[in-house]
Amino acid sequence: MRPSSRTAILRAAVRLAERSGIASLTLDAAAQEAGLSKGGLIYHFAGKEQLMLAVVEHITGAWDEAMRSALGKPLEEAGPAERVVAYTTVVAGSTASRADLAVLVDSVHDENLLAPWRALLTKWIGSPLAEPRPEEVDRVVARLAADGLWMAEATDTTAFGSGARDAVVARIGELAGSGGGPA
Repeated sequence: MRPSSRTAILRAAVRLAERSGIASLTLDAAAQEAGLSKGGLIYHFAGKEQLMLAVVEHITGAWDEAMRSALGKPLEEAGPAERVVAYTTVVAGSTASRADLAVLVDSVHDENLLAPWRALLTKWIGSPLAEPRPEEVDRVVARLAADGLWMAEATDTTAFGSGARDAVVARIGELAGSGGGPA
């Protein structure tokens, strides 16, 4: 089944963001990349700001779905450690991409674009506590380590083989509270 024009536009915009950043995204470039007319694109997104926000929501929505799948049960039934394990599984796995990182980095300059990222993190990681217990600190460290692995791999700055990567991912999983590790 062919993806809808809206989905095709979002995928095209993500490809463009990966190549040159979301801030440089234009309606013309997105329409051309998606194989549509500018009018066809404007039917779905009236302006650049709407398109940029839709791209961020598309990516964070995909992450949310992947984390729900990794969790394996309703989010409401999961404890903090289980949510962090799902997060680290997705981020240290293959779901988080270079394009996602490019969009996240560009989002820090616009509160509207940063809001979906913050909402996703609050949902899965929770809010910081004033006086965290050691296991809560471990979950924060696991989240930051997974984010760092994602960034290092997206920028091709890792120098270790799969065995070392597997050991790092397993340790992230242990810190997150799984006792095993993200897949």
